[in-house]
Amino acid sequence: MIQFKRDWFWPILEPLSIDQQRDDDKLTQSIKTSIINGNWSESSDAALEEARRLFDAEVDRRKGADAKAGIYLAAITALIPVLVSLLPNLWGDKINKVLGFISLIVFTGAVAYLLTAGAWAFRTLKVAGFAQIGPGEVADCWKKPLPTVQLAKQLARAALYNYPLGNRKVDGIKMTHEYLLRAFLSFTLLMVIQITWPVGAWVVEEITKFLKPEIAHPLIMCFS
Repeated sequence: MIQFKRDWFWPILEPLSIDQQRDDDKLTQSIKTSIINGNWSESSDAALEEARRLFDAEVDRRKGADAKAGIYLAAITALIPVLVSLLPNLWGDKINKVLGFISLIVFTGAVAYLLTAGAWAFRTLKVAGFAQIGPGEVADCWKKPLPTVQLAKQLARAALYNYPLGNRKVDGIKMTHEYLLRAFLSFTLLMVIQITWPVGAWVVEEITKFLKPEIAHPLIMCFS
């Protein structure tokens, strides 16, 4: 599993250290050895049912991550042209230069978050290579003694193999969530700036007028 390192401005996924990866590999190998060498002949039906449950849970987890990634990617793809059409409203001759500069910075950050979220959703969909139990594996199990035990072990080993791949998909969805959240907050900030800037400018102008001392102009009287 990959450790999730949160950074407020730009979240990243930090891989496990060498020692942590070594420990994880040892644990995985230990579980695999236990599956192969374990005596599952007692209550083989229960073992088969539990192994099938674990395998199906991994399949459902993978399908759920793929479904979310597909929805996010489609939504982001549809949003990009709409966001690009907003650019003329952020910079122009009639727009305050300071307001336009700040708006462009926030807008650029929001689009960067959105594009990165799309990239993570695409990476999630690209994770492949999952183990499956096909007709050939089932047929091989029935060529050996205790076929239900052999099938249960096949399912358990496949579920164990699929764990890290499923974790990669879940990590990808988490990263997509993080960048979408930051994109949403950035666009919210942009809207707040666009709405409050004219009001703030008017308030500052009125305060300046109020605090500015009036200049007394002497009256000149003309006598004819």
